[in-house]
Amino acid sequence: MTAQRLFSIGIMLLFVLAAAIGQNPEPTALSVGSASIAELKGDVTLHSPQGDVVNAQRGTLLPPDTKIDTVKGSVLLDLQDGSQVLVKSNSHVILRSPTQEKGYWLELLLGKINAKIQKRLGNTPSFRMGTPTAVITVRGTRFSVEVSKKLKTSVSVFEGMVEVGGFGEGPPVMLQPGFSTGVDQNRNPEAPHSMDGRARDDDERVGHGGGTMGGHGEDNRRPGTQQGPPSQDRRDNDNNHEKDD
Repeated sequence: MTAQRLFSIGIMLLFVLAAAIGQNPEPTALSVGSASIAELKGDVTLHSPQGDVVNAQRGTLLPPDTKIDTVKGSVLLDLQDGSQVLVKSNSHVILRSPTQEKGYWLELLLGKINAKIQKRLGNTPSFRMGTPTAVITVRGTRFSVEVSKKLKTSVSVFEGMVEVGGFGEGPPVMLQPGFSTGVDQNRNPEAPHSMDGRARDDDERVGHGGGTMGGHGEDNRRPGTQQGPPSQDRRDNDNNHEKDD
């Protein structure tokens, strides 16, 4: 009787362990150029490289050439190298494989992203991304990129150094923390200029806040905007009037 009872208990334990393993599968390693969804909010549409609609949910694996369209939503991506990219609302992004063609990790065709890129050491290739009017190259930093409806690219840096090149004949520019540049179609990048206070407050939280990269719940506004407190708005208006005078 005792042996039979021990046998029954052993069988039950095996079932419990099997169920636990099934509920907690080993995390799948990402291939180069792929990403997984870390967070998802609002209306986001995904298309596979073959053009099929992909069910967007937390943990979904996205291979290179996946197309991401955010409407009134946003999506936080974990890249294969540990970097994170927050695709904000009204944006169109295509994941790329850095081992192919231009060496891009992604392309931003419209809208805005915030990125926290892991540092590259030694001979590790730099992180590169493209827009319709610019190429952005970094070796580990926090920055934002925005592409307007007129296809002007705006780049702002909060940490590290970022190289921004255009499709004109001139050389790229190097951006230090606290500086921005803009690139129009077939032009060289503008000379770096200091970011204003509101733009810096809006986006420099990238990479902070327990993996949410900050501001993830504010995507119902136009990308790159943030409504400050009334006192701040009054100070901005006063400064604008002083400049006009």
